[in-house]
Amino acid sequence: MKSIANTTRACLLAAAVTAMVGLSACSPSVAPAAAPAQDGTATPAGSETYSIRGTLPALVDGTELKLLVPSSAGDPLHIKPAATAVAKDGAFVLTGQVPQAVPAVLMVGNQGSVKLVLEPGELRIEMGPLGPLAKGGSLTERVYGYLEDPAYVSAFTANREANRKAFAGVDENDEAAMKAARDAVGAPFMALAKVKNDYDAAILDGSAPALLKLLVLSENYDWKRYDMARRTQMLASYKQELGEHPLIVQMEQAAAEHAKTQQLAEKFGPGKPYADIEAVGVDGKVVKLSEVLARNKLVLLDFWASWCGPCRGEFPHLLKVYREFQAHGFEIYAVSLDEDKADWTKAMQEEGGSNDLPWINLQAPGFEDSAAQTYGVVQLPQNYLIAGDGTIVGVGMREWDVERAVRAQIKKVEDASAR
Repeated sequence: MKSIANTTRACLLAAAVTAMVGLSACSPSVAPAAAPAQDGTATPAGSETYSIRGTLPALVDGTELKLLVPSSAGDPLHIKPAATAVAKDGAFVLTGQVPQAVPAVLMVGNQGSVKLVLEPGELRIEMGPLGPLAKGGSLTERVYGYLEDPAYVSAFTANREANRKAFAGVDENDEAAMKAARDAVGAPFMALAKVKNDYDAAILDGSAPALLKLLVLSENYDWKRYDMARRTQMLASYKQELGEHPLIVQMEQAAAEHAKTQQLAEKFGPGKPYADIEAVGVDGKVVKLSEVLARNKLVLLDFWASWCGPCRGEFPHLLKVYREFQAHGFEIYAVSLDEDKADWTKAMQEEGGSNDLPWINLQAPGFEDSAAQTYGVVQLPQNYLIAGDGTIVGVGMREWDVERAVRAQIKKVEDASAR
């Protein structure tokens, strides 16, 4: 598989949004934005002023730093920076105004990213045991204090080393080898998650202020301890005190989208009829899913995007399946949600070589397009395996599961024809 380093920034943005909403990295938000910020050392007047200052080793002069506030973004994959700065002599400062505390991510060039709570006052960016981190403020160190906890640092280091050893030299296309590697890193990952979950629980189940609890809950993935019903109750409690806080608005919308997705998952689950959609090819021609289904015994409807690393990680598996079963009446109806046609076509060439990807490639820009809306797609990758009679026979398959499902369905069709 070709390198996808050019998608790293988009994946970081998606990861930041995932942390904010606790659900899909692609859920949109309608929360109000932070006030426009100023660059340089001048500090705006007013009680809502914030400043973020830092000096980091190895930060190259001219590196642009960007402060992203996901809860202010109408589209989480196109977040306009709340502030920017350019590093000089390893130092930088960003200033602006924020009406109330919200989670944010500072992109620090070659140093990675820093999670913080954007709030009035001054924050410092310093090197911590695991990289740059934010210090100061009344909330940041409480929400992200685990990053300096020796137990977390130790678990993080052990997990990283376990991953390095487990996956060194492993063939991505070898199912047994990949399973063994993933099994090997399971325990170290769970140990790391436990440290973070216990840290969060001490705040969420304690007497901390509602705002601090809200910020911690937005970053929490302990669904065993805090299931959807309990989170809904907690959010309602915080809302009584905090009102329409941007993060509450965003999390409520994410929960509503999740509920909608669950309903559509039932509507388009195995055994249910498919829904027809259409998308546009590179040549500008519209292609309907029903037209492709009419010509084939089995069709995989695959939603993806160039910026989605996991989507592109599926291509080696899809290429193998397609080459083996295309002659048996199998087709892939691939729908890219890329908004930029150039990004889409470039990704196809990178993944498929000089001939691009060999199946039917189409574009339906964005999650708001009717194609994604019809199936309730709010995260990627997503796919649906559809039999020739229009019945959905598989949903959300990954890696080798796609091959197994296609092989079984083709055999079923061919066995029936031989009778």
